[in-house]
Amino acid sequence: MQDNAPEKKTLENIQNENTESVVKNIELSDIILDKLIRIFEKPHELRKLRKKLSTLSLEIQDKNLTAFKKKTSSYDSFITAENQLKQASDELIFRLEEQLNEDIDIKIISILVNTLDNCVNSRLIPTNELINQSRTSTNKEESYTGLIPGDLRNELHLYLNMLRTKYSKNRPEILFGGDYTGDLNWKYIQEQDNIKAKLSSLLDVPLVLETRYQHKDVQLIEQIQQDSNKVKKGRHKCLCLFNRSWDEEIKDFTLRFVHPDFVLYLYDLDEGLIFNKENEMAQHYAYWFNAEHGKQKLDEIIESFLISHEHFTVQELKDVIGLNYKGTEKLIKILLRKGTILDVTFGEKNPKFIKAKLKETKNNDV
Repeated sequence: MQDNAPEKKTLENIQNENTESVVKNIELSDIILDKLIRIFEKPHELRKLRKKLSTLSLEIQDKNLTAFKKKTSSYDSFITAENQLKQASDELIFRLEEQLNEDIDIKIISILVNTLDNCVNSRLIPTNELINQSRTSTNKEESYTGLIPGDLRNELHLYLNMLRTKYSKNRPEILFGGDYTGDLNWKYIQEQDNIKAKLSSLLDVPLVLETRYQHKDVQLIEQIQQDSNKVKKGRHKCLCLFNRSWDEEIKDFTLRFVHPDFVLYLYDLDEGLIFNKENEMAQHYAYWFNAEHGKQKLDEIIESFLISHEHFTVQELKDVIGLNYKGTEKLIKILLRKGTILDVTFGEKNPKFIKAKLKETKNNDV
């Protein structure tokens, strides 16, 4: 076990931290719902949902866990249930904040609250059996990380820290294919020997990025094939495997690898990022694994575009920013809602838009 490895949290600590986070999110939700109630034509429906959240807040803080319906299961199920609870809580806040800037959709809010309710009722009590399973899992992790040479482990951590810094300052806004994803949740988690990041909504996870240390196993190619076959159609997963160097067989495989929904990268300390440069999807996502830091954000591209275009159509904006037509329409709706642009043709078949002028503020003498 490495000396500087962070102490693994107990199941009780994991549950307590998630409980605290969910309660805070419910408190924030109450504030947002109060604002929505003041402007919604059917406030009684929102009041019912707010009352339900208040009940959930009390249930989740019940020290006896009497609200939990499932009492025993596996360690993996425990972790999954806690992760789903945290995600449902974060999604609730994210979507409620969106409702402040668009038409209120009571159906979406109801789904969010019911999802959180289900997640609360699906939590598991950390029994002695689960705690023992957790310890076994810890021992396996210690055995696994202990096989990484000390100097290579330092290089791995430097690389993962670099990715984490990149992920904290940037986020994927355009999927390969041109779909707009700048409005989705962006999360990343760094652990001892890997970092995972994903874009997600309440119902879908369109993009997953994963970087991890990988032993040069003779069955590695078979393992990669199995991983790629697990990706659901229409979703994208990018996997980057880290080691000091790679043999010619796996490098040759990676340089020729093509899959409709899965991208493979190797990171080599001498050669850097290795991937199939003929694969457009691999090129599209390479930034998220290479050493490059600077990346022009979509709002910067749009600002430059608006300065040079007095008026524009959906197609003209699409041709500049790299989104598909549907993705461009989605982005335009967001820009209209924010007041960044104005529709000057009001629903015509081929609408035109202009940049909104900044409102002038009058200085009143005190």
